Amino acid sequence: MTGLSVAVTVLVLPALLYSVLLTVADWRVYLVVEHLLAGTATIEEAQAAADFSSFFSWWKGLLVILAAGVVFLCWLWRARINAESLGGPGSQRRVRGWTVGSWMTPVANLWIPHVIVTDVWKASAPRRSAPGALLAVCWGAWVIGWYVGQSYTYLAMKDSLTEDELRRAVYLSTVSTVLYVLAGVLILYTVHRISTWRTQRRPAPTG
Repeated sequence: MTGLSVAVTVLVLPALLYSVLLTVADWRVYLVVEHLLAGTATIEEAQAAADFSSFFSWWKGLLVILAAGVVFLCWLWRARINAESLGGPGSQRRVRGWTVGSWMTPVANLWIPHVIVTDVWKASAPRRSAPGALLAVCWGAWVIGWYVGQSYTYLAMKDSLTEDELRRAVYLSTVSTVLYVLAGVLILYTVHRISTWRTQRRPAPTG
C-alpha cells in the first residue's frame, strides 16, 4: 500500500496547486478589469491576464482531479480490505462495495464516504483510536468546498459577466480553493497515517 499512498500524494498535490493557480488567475483578471474601468490599466495588461487565465481550462482541471480521485479510490479500496483483516468485517459499518460506490451515489455521497474512511481509520489505528475532529473537518471542508465550487462554475461558464458577477466569482473561487486545500492536506495526512499504521501492524489471525 506504500506505493499507492505515494501515488495519491503525487497526484493530489498538483490538483491542489491547480486550484490555487486558477484562483490566482481569477483574481488577476478581476483586478485588471477593475483597473481598466478606472483607466489605470493597459490593453496589454488585460491581454496578459486573459492569456494566463485561458491556460486553466475546465477540462484540464477535470483531468487532474479525475486522476487524483481514481488513485485515491484505489488506495481506499486496499485500505478497506486491510482494515477488515485487522479489525474483522464487523469493524466496518458499510459493505465493501460502498467504498467506491458511495462517492458516485447522490445523497449517499454526502456522508457515507466519511463513515467508510472513519471506520478504516479506527480499524487501522493502534488501540482502535478514533480520528477525533480531524476527519469531520476534512469532510466538512470537502463537501462545502464542492458546493461553493459548483456556484463558481455556474458563473465561470457564462459567456459574459457583469462586474458584480465577476467579483462574486472571484470570492467563490477563493473560498472553494481554501476549503479544497484544507481538505486535501488533511486527506494526505490521513493517507499517510493509515498507510504507516498498516506497515507497523500485522493482520489478526483468522480461523
